[in-house]
Amino acid sequence: MSTEIVKEIVCPQCGETQKYRLLAGINSQENPELKEQILQETLFDWRCDRCNYFAAMVYPFLYTDPQKRLVVSVTPTGTDSTVEPTAAIAPFTKRQVKNLAELKEKILIFDAGLDDAAVELVKDALCAIIRNSYQVNRLHAYFSRLNPETEEIEFAIFLPRREEPVYHATRMDVYKQSQEVLRTLDYHDPDGFATVDAKLARRIINEYQNS
Repeated sequence: MSTEIVKEIVCPQCGETQKYRLLAGINSQENPELKEQILQETLFDWRCDRCNYFAAMVYPFLYTDPQKRLVVSVTPTGTDSTVEPTAAIAPFTKRQVKNLAELKEKILIFDAGLDDAAVELVKDALCAIIRNSYQVNRLHAYFSRLNPETEEIEFAIFLPRREEPVYHATRMDVYKQSQEVLRTLDYHDPDGFATVDAKLARRIINEYQNS
C-alpha cells in the first residue's frame, strides 16, 4: 500500500510552520490517482497557506507498480538506493532515478511495454542527430509515447533557452535494432536497483562497437 509521513515544514518565504504529507511509498495499483498526479507532474507541488509561496518538494521515495512488476527508487542525491530488495519485489524490474522527470519517463516506458535500455539506445542516436540539427551541445530528452497509428517512438526534447519542449519521433525499426544490440551483447540488468540512463547507453554502444 502507499505509505505517508506527516512532517512540519517551515515556509522559506514567510516562516509559517505547516504540516506536509511526505509520500514515502506509492503503490500505483492501489492508488492510481497518485500515479496520475506523477504523470501530470503535480504530486509533489506545495503551496504555503499563508503567503502562497510555491515549491516542488524533492525527497527520496519508492514507486511500485505490481501490475507492470516495476519498482523505482527515487534518490534525488544521486547516491545508490538504500532500499533492500525484499522477496516480495525480487522478481520485479528494479530501477533507480534521480528526479521526478526520470520517474515519469520510466512509468511511460513500462506502460508502453518497452525495454528502457533499448529506449536509451534509441534516445542516444536521436540526440546525436538533434544536437547537430540545432547546433547545441547539451539537451535533455525524455520518452513521451509510443504512437500506435504511426508505430513511432516519440520523445520530448528540452533545448537550451527554450521553456517548451520540441517533439521528435523515430521508427520502431530503430528500437528493434537497439534490442538486437542488447541481445548480441547478452545484456542483463545488474543486481539490485539499476540506473538505466544515457551513461549506460554510451557504455553499451562502446562495448558493441569494440566487440
